[in-house]
Amino acid sequence: MSEDTNGLTVLSIDGASIHQSGVMPPLLILQEIASRYEVDKGSSPGSFQASENFQMIGGVGDGGLVAFMLGHFGTTINEAIHDYSNILEAVHQHPHAVGWTKDERSQKFETALKTLVASKTSHGDENCPLIRSREDNSGCKVFVTAMHALNLQHPILLRTYRSRIDADPPKCTIVEAIRATTAMPDLFTPVTLGPPHRQIDYVSPACHGFNNPIDQVREEAKAAFAGRTISCIISLGCGHPGPIQIDNFQDGTACAVVQIAMDSIRAAEQTYRRLAGVQHLYFRFDVPYGLERAVLKLNPTFNEIQAHVTAYVRQEQTSDLIDSAVKQLVELPPLIEASELVEANATVWVKKCPLPSPNFTGRRVELHHMHSYFSSTVGSSSHIYLLYGLGGSGKSQLMFQFVLECQSQSPRMFDVVYFADASLETTLETDLKAIAVDRKVGETAADAVQWLSHQTNRWLLVLDNADDKTFSIQKYIPKATHGNIIITSRNPELTGLTSKDSGTGRVGDLEKSTAEELLRRLVGPRRALPNTEDSLITQVAEMLNCFALAVTQAGSYMSATGCGYQEYIELFQKERPRLLRERKGHIPDNYPWSVYTTWAISFNQLKMASRHFMQVCSYLHYTDIPKDLFIRAAEAKPLEDVEEDPQIWLSEFMNHTRNNEGRWNPVAFDDLVQNVMSFSLIDYDPEPRLFSFHPLVHEWTRETIRSAYGQDFPNVECALQLVALSSPELNDKSPASVLLKRCLLPHLDTLVPGAVHISSVPMALRLSTVYEQTGRWNDFAHIFERAKEIGRSGEGWNIGTYTNNLTTAYHHLGRYTEALDLNRSELDNAKRTRGDEHLDTLVTMNNLAGTYRSLGRHAEAHDLYLSVLKTAKRVLGDEHPKTLTMMNNLALSYQDLGRHAEALNMQISALPISKRTLGDEHPLTLSSMTNLAGTYQELGKHAEALDLHLPVLAIKKRTLGDEHPDTLLSMINLAGAYLALGRHTEALDLQLSVLATWKHTLGDEHPNTLTSMNNLAGTFRSLGRHTEALDLQISVLENQKRTLGDEHPSTLLSMVNLAGTYQELGRHAEALDLHLPVLAIKKRTLGDEHPDTLLSMSSLAEKYQALGRHAEALDLQLSVLENSKQILGDEHPDTLITMNNLGTTYQELGRHAEALDLHLSVLASWKRTVGDEHPEMLTSMSNLAETYQALGKHAEALDLHLSVLTCRKQTLSDEHPNTLMSMANVAATYQALGRQAEAIDLLIVAVSIATRVLETEHPIALTLQQRLERCLSRDSGELNDAWVGEELGSIVAAILQCEQDGRLEDAIEQGEIALEAFSAILGECHLQTLMCLLNLAKNCLQLDRMDDVRRYIKRGYQIVEDGNFPSEHLQVVLMVEELHSRFCLGMSPEAQLCLTVPEVNLVSADEEMEAGENSMLPAEDERSPQAKAANAAEARRKALNGPLWGAKVVDGAAAYDAKNATKAKNSPSTSVVPPVTKFTATPRTSQTATNTLKTSIEITRKGTARDHSSSLVT
Repeated sequence: MSEDTNGLTVLSIDGASIHQSGVMPPLLILQEIASRYEVDKGSSPGSFQASENFQMIGGVGDGGLVAFMLGHFGTTINEAIHDYSNILEAVHQHPHAVGWTKDERSQKFETALKTLVASKTSHGDENCPLIRSREDNSGCKVFVTAMHALNLQHPILLRTYRSRIDADPPKCTIVEAIRATTAMPDLFTPVTLGPPHRQIDYVSPACHGFNNPIDQVREEAKAAFAGRTISCIISLGCGHPGPIQIDNFQDGTACAVVQIAMDSIRAAEQTYRRLAGVQHLYFRFDVPYGLERAVLKLNPTFNEIQAHVTAYVRQEQTSDLIDSAVKQLVELPPLIEASELVEANATVWVKKCPLPSPNFTGRRVELHHMHSYFSSTVGSSSHIYLLYGLGGSGKSQLMFQFVLECQSQSPRMFDVVYFADASLETTLETDLKAIAVDRKVGETAADAVQWLSHQTNRWLLVLDNADDKTFSIQKYIPKATHGNIIITSRNPELTGLTSKDSGTGRVGDLEKSTAEELLRRLVGPRRALPNTEDSLITQVAEMLNCFALAVTQAGSYMSATGCGYQEYIELFQKERPRLLRERKGHIPDNYPWSVYTTWAISFNQLKMASRHFMQVCSYLHYTDIPKDLFIRAAEAKPLEDVEEDPQIWLSEFMNHTRNNEGRWNPVAFDDLVQNVMSFSLIDYDPEPRLFSFHPLVHEWTRETIRSAYGQDFPNVECALQLVALSSPELNDKSPASVLLKRCLLPHLDTLVPGAVHISSVPMALRLSTVYEQTGRWNDFAHIFERAKEIGRSGEGWNIGTYTNNLTTAYHHLGRYTEALDLNRSELDNAKRTRGDEHLDTLVTMNNLAGTYRSLGRHAEAHDLYLSVLKTAKRVLGDEHPKTLTMMNNLALSYQDLGRHAEALNMQISALPISKRTLGDEHPLTLSSMTNLAGTYQELGKHAEALDLHLPVLAIKKRTLGDEHPDTLLSMINLAGAYLALGRHTEALDLQLSVLATWKHTLGDEHPNTLTSMNNLAGTFRSLGRHTEALDLQISVLENQKRTLGDEHPSTLLSMVNLAGTYQELGRHAEALDLHLPVLAIKKRTLGDEHPDTLLSMSSLAEKYQALGRHAEALDLQLSVLENSKQILGDEHPDTLITMNNLGTTYQELGRHAEALDLHLSVLASWKRTVGDEHPEMLTSMSNLAETYQALGKHAEALDLHLSVLTCRKQTLSDEHPNTLMSMANVAATYQALGRQAEAIDLLIVAVSIATRVLETEHPIALTLQQRLERCLSRDSGELNDAWVGEELGSIVAAILQCEQDGRLEDAIEQGEIALEAFSAILGECHLQTLMCLLNLAKNCLQLDRMDDVRRYIKRGYQIVEDGNFPSEHLQVVLMVEELHSRFCLGMSPEAQLCLTVPEVNLVSADEEMEAGENSMLPAEDERSPQAKAANAAEARRKALNGPLWGAKVVDGAAAYDAKNATKAKNSPSTSVVPPVTKFTATPRTSQTATNTLKTSIEITRKGTARDHSSSLVT
């Protein structure tokens, strides 16, 4: 091919987006091209010269400098690299370059350029003119672009040759031309060119949308090479902008870097489209990943840059592209006329909607929403859909997938799809213009919009990446009643453009399963141990918060580097910022930015106040940042004695939220927040007024501070001061303040875990309110322990402040000994500095007495209270509020000592004074009423207690609100009163309401919440709902161990409560396993003689009794009794209860005489101390009656039981559970006296009432039904004496244990032994034999042993047919129906027809039950027949739903508070139901926890004396 027919080659070189590495990457890429060219041509290495192989070279910025070196001076590539490195070192990488002004830097650069030019010219002329002196234009044509400083719309060309389209070019030197094309505004001064009368300033086009000169190269080649053909156009970029570390630069430079890179990419894409019809013509090389970290280092090494470029050119795709370019350079085929370079593909290429990434997965919910939205209205009305979300969340990919699905279905959803890049107004204009030209409807974007508005077909217009807020996108949206538009944007404000409420979709994080699948697709299979890869993938996904771009970037990194999941996890923990800033490997969706760069682009467009807002928030927790935090901080006075610099920084930020008067300015604050939200960098929930960050954005924002300051300070201290300023006052218990304190807690934890970084006492006082309100007493204590270290000499320091608050914390933590030391120290100080009778001294003595109470040293506490009250009356007067408070506290002391009458008298005398002097609704008056109600409850006067609790609650609801903590405590107290009266439903409703409120206002793990859960569990136990109680108690215990510790008093109490539930479920071993460590801890922490330790010993003794270990129980009880008498006195309630329990143990051991002596003594003491009707008195009477029965004195026992029953009916009502159990005890005594009919009548009444008022599975209801069944069975036939034999009893126990353990095969084996025993002892046709058969059939049925089921059922039918049972007998009805039900479950319909079910006179059964109902009624009752029938039917239904033998039987005593339980006579059993456990009085430690102690020591400030709260500790 002749030289004239060869195609020409053209080279285009981009400007450097930033100057630390400049255009070294294009030189290295060109070096690779030259090397391969030399091999293919057989030339010697290093012989390639660009000036000989390219007919035109155009460049911008530093790319223009290289163009001169290669094309004009004819240097080799290696020489160009060397020369360019010298310039970089002299100007951009000079050690002092950072401090240079633009003038200084410009001067340095110009000097270096002149040196370079002088070295390349033959005469050493540093002022060599730009245009060649010779007339011909042969050789390589070189040009650079520049721009008029006053006209930045179009670049001009500075050529080394003459051009017919520019007759009067600027007269300048080569140095001036290079200075003009490189004059970046932030780095260099403009260059002035032209004659004196019309001089013009020139700047680099790189910052103004023309960093890639490819368009100018094409246009110039068309003009310069008319009539010639082009073989190859090579365009060299300076590096893809993916991982730019913008934080290293000033804001203007950062934005310029991003913009320059984007402009280069867009120009390259447009050229691809224009020249797409000519293959192997246009080659673009641009290092896409990994380069920018080296580029943006202050002093990158050549080796670092070369390593990145080498990795790029070694990629298969890049290497193939280089080979294709080299082939064109070698062969020089004529591919296109130069005149067609600009007009190629002149029909204008209309963009197609890109395809989604091949790795796209998930997002089905969002896609379904979009499909539903568009399919419902396509063709009927115009509708616009906005996909918005954080940059990198995958908005565009989701849209691409949606379009693909719509156009892949048959028929297609849309007739045509138009796509436009809306990231800049210029790109949007260009793409819409292409639509207009393509459709021949005009040549502008407006023409395209107008045309679309008139099209009635099903068109879709996609506006992608509409993030630029500098122009309004609304004018580019067709105004029509039809058509479809999808917009993707970071700006949620564009929701105003959508056509209906459902036309928006927020694109958030991926579903975890989707993120995991995306990782698998990107990474590919990895060698891992079985079952470990899935868990590691899950860890990676969670670590990246399932953020789409982060997951994609991580997967690409692992794919490119071979890094395994575990290795990546470890690397991420150490190098999190680097991994999220850099990109490595191939990103399938071609997204140009890394995670951090994506957000930096948005961040750098924010207002300064908005940036500060994000940076302050980045040190709080990333979720639930309350708006009130900023409102209260703006209104608060500055803190004293805090770090000055952070305070100034915070003040400057808060000034953006204040008006000219220094008050909160909601408009200004909303404006700065809206600025952040417009980029989806933060979310806001207006209902609770809470802000939230994406976790990765939150961490990245903190990185912007670390980059700027090199550390987190001062922002940690600044955010800490912000939280302190916003904390409500301690005494502010309003629901809004309580909720705010709860919201502040996670932020405080984020700032100062463990409160160890508190830097001033004033700050400690403010922050302590958060810990106090949220029950975080360990942290509360840490604050003041820290305050002691930092503040003794500070302005905010006061020894009283420290002591009072720290003592409060110690009380809540159960650290009573440390509290005692502090109390004593404070008392000594108060006496020394203020005197013995000063109010502060009296209050300190009062607090010391409270600590004595907590330590169980009640006598010392009582003496102090008496002394304090005596002095207070003399100094303050009888009616002073402090005097009244101290009277209430002394009353509590009387209660501790069991002196309830004295407590009652004191409270009754104090309450009228409080009402008269303070008013009926004063908090002290309400506390006095609550305390008096508590004393009434201790005395068994529950009605009087209720009459006080009700008005207290009503007043608190009216004055404080339904959710105030004091209101909730009153609801708890009222619930306790309802429980005491047996009104369980009302108590349950109150407790559920309280628990819901605590959870809402305080959180799930606050001590008040956990205590309420304990209370609710106790009520569930009382109602027989043991499973629910057990679940609650296990949850509470786990939380308390985690938040309070294993040895906290509340944790120990929860262990005791859980043990009580286990015991009621018959799980005695588990109960014992809980009681043993509780006792050990109490002995170690409280001592052997502390009342709580003694109660734990009593409780353990009870468990030993349940396990039949009576000797161990006896030893414990004797020890407890001795200590109780010594410490508490002979007639203290705890002493009397211990005596009662000891009497029970004596009875179990057959030592009835000793039991009788104890019970008589206890009864006398109760009668003397609490009266005849007190619950403890009635319990003792029942226990004494049981002892009489054991001694055969049934008449004496009956008199006592009848007295107890009468009294309970009068004081508690007929329906109270305790009353029902008294009826059972009377019935048992009737049986012992042979008065069987009276026993049955009484039990029928009791069963009827229990059925109506108690849960079906309530232990008392079950017990009463079982006893009635026994009476009826006994009435139908006496049992042989062998029934009560030890052998048969052990068999029955074994069956029950096997069933409970789920060992049904063993239960069946034991059941067959029992069946033969029953048949032999009672006879084949006895009712108990029938029940045993039913139980065997039931167990076989569960194991699908159908042949055995049929065998047992057939035998059962035979018993019913042959047995001479009265057909109207209740138990026969029950058995027949149960047999029929069980049998049918195990047989086919055909088999069922083979057997005859014996007829049973059900009407007679109903009649008998109705008769039983009538016998319960008073004589004057005149119920209607309908009412009678309804009651009879209900009683029958309950009876038929009663428990079968072998079902789990809950101890009848389980639901009872220990001191209210009665010991019932156990009649000779006529059923295989296990004997009912005797009701005994048990220690108070087994009571369920009730309401939280309303802090007995108030927190105060500045050393003000503290006071015991007078509220009731229940």
